[in-house]
Formats: sequence, C-alpha cells, structure tokens
Amino acid sequence: MGDITEETLPSAAVCEAKIQFRLLKAFPVIDENNNFKIDTAHFLQSSHQIVDAIGCFGKLFSPIVKDMRQNVMKLEEKYKRNETLFAYLEDLILKDDEGNDNPYDTVTDGLLWLKRALEMIELFFRKVLEDETCSEQLKPHLRKAYDECLLPYHGFLAQKGFQILHFYVPSRTSLLGASGANGDNMKALEEFLVHFRANLSHLNEFFTKYDLHRTYKA
Repeated sequence: MGDITEETLPSAAVCEAKIQFRLLKAFPVIDENNNFKIDTAHFLQSSHQIVDAIGCFGKLFSPIVKDMRQNVMKLEEKYKRNETLFAYLEDLILKDDEGNDNPYDTVTDGLLWLKRALEMIELFFRKVLEDETCSEQLKPHLRKAYDECLLPYHGFLAQKGFQILHFYVPSRTSLLGASGANGDNMKALEEFLVHFRANLSHLNEFFTKYDLHRTYKA
C-alpha cells in the first residue's frame, strides 16, 4: 500500500473552502423592475444562506446563527400570511393585514437586528477581501466589523460573549480555500458583496426615512 500524500488525495480533501460563494444566491437587485424595493422572498432566501455560511464557522457560533435564523423566520412568518401584500420587504414592514401604517412590531425589530448582523458579516468579508497581506488570521477583521456594526447596540454580557467568540473564527484557508487556488472563490465573493452591500444600504435609507432605527442595547 503506497504512502498517502497531498498529491494522491482528492483536491476537496486537501483544502475545501467552508464557503463557496459561487454557490450562494446573490441578494436581489433593486431597480425599476421591482419599484426600487427589495423582493421579500429573494431576500429571505439569501439571508438563510448567509446564516448557513456563519454556521460553517463552527459550533461556538451557534448563538449568532440561532439569533439570526430567528429573525429571518420572524420575517418569513409574516410574509407567508399574505405573500402578495408583502411581496416587497418594505411593504412587509409598513403594512399588515389590518391596514396599520408603520407599525414598530417584533417583525420590524427582527429586521433591524438582522440588518445589523448582516452588516457585520458583509463588512467582515469586505475586509478579508481587501486584505492585501492575505493573512491567515481573520480575527482582526471580525473584531473591526463587530466594533462598527454591533458593539454600539450590545450590553456588557453580549460584548464579553463576542470577545471570547471572535478568537475562534476559522483561518483564511479554512474559510475560503488555499491561497493561490482560491482565486475563483475570491472573485465570487467580490461579486456577491455588490448586491449584499446595496441591499444593506437601501435598508438603512429605509429605516432612516421612516424613523425605524432604535438604539437600545441587547
């Protein structure tokens, strides 16, 4: 029986990226074809995939995964009540079955926290993409993304929890594939971030327009 070397192993066994961005459904395009609104079903599908991707970080990230999933499901539950009325995410927030305008309910709160978590994830991946050193250590990128996007809204316990958690973020190679062989995945990440960022920017403008931002700490 011959020795098993890197050359004899399947490429996936050598170093398979935890996240294959080419396989993810991009966030929806926002243009005149959808009245410059966000398609609810499409947004929910993409959000679920992001939650799945964070699940790839490891079991220690399960509290983040659970929290994000619950917020996606809050939106999904309301959407399924009337998929025609709530075809666009903005209408899901501003309208309900009884015709109330601009209700700040648990669904709006869920979208607010989901948006913040997605902003952290988008900024984390953007910093990874822009890191010309291609450092294996991704903890600083996650820390900076957290400090900017979630820290202002977290109380003492949540902050301490993240301080422990961020030490266990996977390495660059583990997450994105081996350097030199992950060019396609990095290109796919760059393309994925375009609509990801556009959706988040649009939501921030929406929350500002309708005074839906809240600054209480969790």
